[in-house]
Amino acid sequence: MSARSAAPIAVLLLVMLAAVFLVYRTLSDSGAKDAAETFAEEWSAGDDAAAAQLTDDPRVAAAALKANRAGLDGAKLQATLGEVKETGDGATARVSLSWWVPRIGRWSYASNLSVREGGDHWRVDWSPKIVHPKLDEVTRLGTTTVPDERGEILDRNRRPLMRERPVKRVGAIAGKVKDPAATAQALADALDVDARPLERTIRNGGKEQFVEALALREDDYEEVAPSLAVLPDVTTVDGTAVLAPSREFGRALLGAVGPATKEQLDKLGDRAAPGDSVGQWGLQAAFERRLAPVPERRVVIRAGGEPIETLLAREGRPGRALATTLDTRVQAAAEGALAEQSDEAALVAVQPSTGDILAVANRPVNSTYNRALEGTYAPGSTFKVISTAALLRAGLEVDETVDCPPTIDAGGRQFKNFEGGAEGPVPFSRDFAVSCNTAFVSLADRLEPTDLRNTARDFGLGRKLKLGLPAASGQVPPGEDEVQRAAAMIGQHEILASPLAMAGVAATVADGRWRAPRLLASDPQRAGPELAAEERDTLSTLMRSVVTEGSGTALAAVPGEPSGKSGTAEFGGGDPPPTHAWFVAFRDDVAVSVLVERGDSGGEVAAPLAAGFFQALGG
Repeated sequence: MSARSAAPIAVLLLVMLAAVFLVYRTLSDSGAKDAAETFAEEWSAGDDAAAAQLTDDPRVAAAALKANRAGLDGAKLQATLGEVKETGDGATARVSLSWWVPRIGRWSYASNLSVREGGDHWRVDWSPKIVHPKLDEVTRLGTTTVPDERGEILDRNRRPLMRERPVKRVGAIAGKVKDPAATAQALADALDVDARPLERTIRNGGKEQFVEALALREDDYEEVAPSLAVLPDVTTVDGTAVLAPSREFGRALLGAVGPATKEQLDKLGDRAAPGDSVGQWGLQAAFERRLAPVPERRVVIRAGGEPIETLLAREGRPGRALATTLDTRVQAAAEGALAEQSDEAALVAVQPSTGDILAVANRPVNSTYNRALEGTYAPGSTFKVISTAALLRAGLEVDETVDCPPTIDAGGRQFKNFEGGAEGPVPFSRDFAVSCNTAFVSLADRLEPTDLRNTARDFGLGRKLKLGLPAASGQVPPGEDEVQRAAAMIGQHEILASPLAMAGVAATVADGRWRAPRLLASDPQRAGPELAAEERDTLSTLMRSVVTEGSGTALAAVPGEPSGKSGTAEFGGGDPPPTHAWFVAFRDDVAVSVLVERGDSGGEVAAPLAAGFFQALGG
């Protein structure tokens, strides 16, 4: 072959070799990019194990990817592959990483990864720097929080109703518990808490995690310390907690702060994390989002479990205060009045001139049920304040003689007197003072079926209440027959009211106008129509006579000329049926309502508690 004919063949071979090289390089680049892209996709999908299998060290990579995601509290990742560049026998890729970290939010940065051909596949060269450029084999990502102060619940004078006080935190260190079920049940039995979430937290807790069952005041702890000492794997540590001055002080209303349950965490979302303390009931729970602080949150690098460098910081803020209308002095007087009361009872005090709620006390102390605001009961003879107002509007004169026999028949049903005997033919004012049921029943036909309901609205019953907490407004349905209308005159039939609502009835007489109850200082003031001056004066005089010569003489020695009305309300079945005891009263610019469930008589059971309340207030 001549030299001239060989030259074209050589050129052709060179072209073919170049083409083969280009095809090989294109396939190589495609393989490198595919490997990097697949790694990024699996990592973004949260399948750290699958992503690790695409590296040259799957075991180490899987452990590191899992640890870093866990360190970021299970954050979600979006890894986006950028430019891929050839580097000798491999390639490098730029990766944009965007994490969504619980309670912190978006955190973005870039890292690099290398890919090399190994056998039939391209592999990602594993390095901790893929996760973050500052990581190495002994460090990982993590989060920390720097707590801030919880907002205070303030009284009307801007004084805190609750503050940090010393407590004994009773619980267990998760890693030291041999039998989580047994320890949780033992704590539940000793402290009257739910064993199920306690056991679940112990099982899932870290080795050194302290799982709190209950924080006890130091005095309360002393009572149960001997029984706790014999429980398996139980630990007690000193601490502080947000508490009221005493265990009973506004407990059902104010609430408490304690470790968040799973259900609470689910409800609060990113606003709380395991181990956080949150409001458990009452105002603390209802206004959790306001009172809870937002801690400073950081993304850090950890070495040996300890943070060594901060990569990102989100500023926190303290919780916001909640200003209420409560009065610390009045609340203390309410608690003092119920100090010896162990059965179900409630006392509510309001300020007639504003509607402000001054005090809310409930019994028993262990219950978180706020019966003072939420409970609904037949008001019994305390409702006679409203019946009398309706009768006055229908033309009744208080000096009119209205017979008070021992019993009276209305529609085939016999009605009798609970408090006071059979006075006989006496002025209506005397019937009111001794709370004569039969006299009121005899006057039922003077009213139209809707008169009581319409009058009751002027005293607040049936109006919707907005307090930020559940509160019952009561109901006064019209009577459909003679029996129902007769029963309604004495606060029975289907009439229902809460202790708060009945305090509002007394306050309406005191001020001459119903004012919507307010619990928060920021709540707007609302009011009903003014009572006619003569009606208000007459009701006030009648309620004063209850104290001076009627069923409320337990308050006769209380200074300041209090006025009131007793009530004994039947409920349920039986012969005779059980009763609740009521007393409502006002003195100066304070009105009060007292309820004692299953009390025999308002004058004998509830009135002395009202007297004790006013005595404690002094003046």
